[in-house]
Amino acid sequence: MHLSYSFSTYKGKKYKSYAIAESYREGKKVKKRTIWPVGKLTDKQAEQIKLVLKVAKGQDQVITQLKHIVVKDSKAYLDIAVVNELWNYWQLDQAFDYEISDSPLSTPLLAKILTINRCTDPCSHYSVPKWAKQNALAQVLNTELGGLNDDKIYYELDKIHQNHFAIENYLFKQTYLQNSASYQYIDYDLSTSYFVGYTCKLSAFGKGKIECRGRRQVLLGVLINNEGYPFKWDVFPGNRAEVKTLKTNINACKTRFKLSGANVTLVFDRGIISDNNAQLIKEAKMKYISALDRNQIAGCGIDLDPFKKISTNDVAPKPDGFKKYDDQLYFYDHGVIDDKRFIVGFNPTLFVEDRQNRKEKIDFFEVYLKNENKALKHAQRDRKRQATEGRVLNELKRLKIKKYYEDPVLYPLVVKKQLKNGTVKSVESFRVQVNKKADIIVADKLLDGVCVFITNHIERQGRGFKISPSKVIGAYRNKTKIEDVFKNVKSFLKIRPFFVNTEKHVKAVYTICILAYFLNKFHANQRKSAGEKDYLNSKELYAPFKNIDFVTLFDPISGQSATKSVELPKETKNILEKIGMSHVFSSQ
Repeated sequence: MHLSYSFSTYKGKKYKSYAIAESYREGKKVKKRTIWPVGKLTDKQAEQIKLVLKVAKGQDQVITQLKHIVVKDSKAYLDIAVVNELWNYWQLDQAFDYEISDSPLSTPLLAKILTINRCTDPCSHYSVPKWAKQNALAQVLNTELGGLNDDKIYYELDKIHQNHFAIENYLFKQTYLQNSASYQYIDYDLSTSYFVGYTCKLSAFGKGKIECRGRRQVLLGVLINNEGYPFKWDVFPGNRAEVKTLKTNINACKTRFKLSGANVTLVFDRGIISDNNAQLIKEAKMKYISALDRNQIAGCGIDLDPFKKISTNDVAPKPDGFKKYDDQLYFYDHGVIDDKRFIVGFNPTLFVEDRQNRKEKIDFFEVYLKNENKALKHAQRDRKRQATEGRVLNELKRLKIKKYYEDPVLYPLVVKKQLKNGTVKSVESFRVQVNKKADIIVADKLLDGVCVFITNHIERQGRGFKISPSKVIGAYRNKTKIEDVFKNVKSFLKIRPFFVNTEKHVKAVYTICILAYFLNKFHANQRKSAGEKDYLNSKELYAPFKNIDFVTLFDPISGQSATKSVELPKETKNILEKIGMSHVFSSQ
């Protein structure tokens, strides 16, 4: 049965008349007969009757009331689908080619699941199976996830670690094919993460940031290309000296990635450059750009005389002979010393801050010392020499000005105290004298606001160098994008706390985090290219795709259920269209 209609005209007006009809066959002809004339209907009435007829035919339609509809569950969907699409775009399954598990939950699939989790809702690996049941991951992957459990995950982490080199090679190949020029400058840096406990043999005590002090650590070293994509990473024990981590990366660039040559420049931070590393880079026929630590500047051979004439009275001090790079930096090319080229930089703002900070710290200590001696002069009990000296030294270390002072000298002091009964008591105390190292302070003042860039780009062209000072400075400053890797891994992908302890598992977790960062970086670039902000290190990166869930609706009267997606907001729809992902949305 169906709702049929016909038109009639009365007094010049056209009318639409409805009837319930059915089709029947007479011989080879299909005819229609009216079962029930209905007459005039509104559009809404017509639609309601059509729905009733569909229900009668059993065409997946039910008659119910909104108040009876029950929401059985709601599962996160679109953010997972977007990350899945990013993974598929780069065909990252192909990055795994060494002894991968041949099962419905293969090694590449487990890696994809863990990567999606890191990007959308990072949690412990023990919690991943529970997380997967609470969202639409199975529907997005079109895969049964019944075998997903913590034992399977830990088993596959070993496999993921075994594919470390294969994944690096794949990421390098894909990014190099897309833009070989992005490997003209390669940035390298390291960052620490700490463990709680002693069960991870890879971790060790080392020099880390304040939050890592006194804790066992691991060290992550990453190489990225000029577009910010990681293509090599290493996990070292926390006590590995940074300067000793570069050799393995130089060798990899030269042999594995075939990146040796004068058109490839390694850019790395202070503390990594050394004579041995410079020689290794030279033997690889590569170039490097770095900067000197403050304590290396005085002995590198550059002339510091221009800085002797600068006074803190200057509003914006600028040394003679320096050129302007930007509002925060002036520079001059000092030239070559022993096959190394030095470019001296001067930051006027930092100069004033250095001077003021030093003066404030010294003044603060002088007041502290005065008060300490005053307290010692009126001591009520005997003072211990070691404790008194240690207290003064700790204050110098806390203020980070120990190098400006000699060791404290304690002169014995006897304090006479008259007790209430009239007797006099002798209290052993001290007077502390701490002499300044005036020559050290003067020498350190010469380095206020000063930085020195070092490179082996010494080839000349005409009257100058082939690579200009501005390019050297720009390449070094641009390395800040590698900090995005560590910020994203720690703050957004939440590498800590570690829920694994074996060396292979720890390294595999870092591999998953690097893959997640790779996709995050690519997605951030997509949105930036579409005219949006750079959302890389922002909670807004996947925010437009959150809360677009699959919802299961249930009608208790008919016993039927249906799964639908939450309506797609206009803003989210526009973003998907801009980045070419309209096809990932499904209303089911």
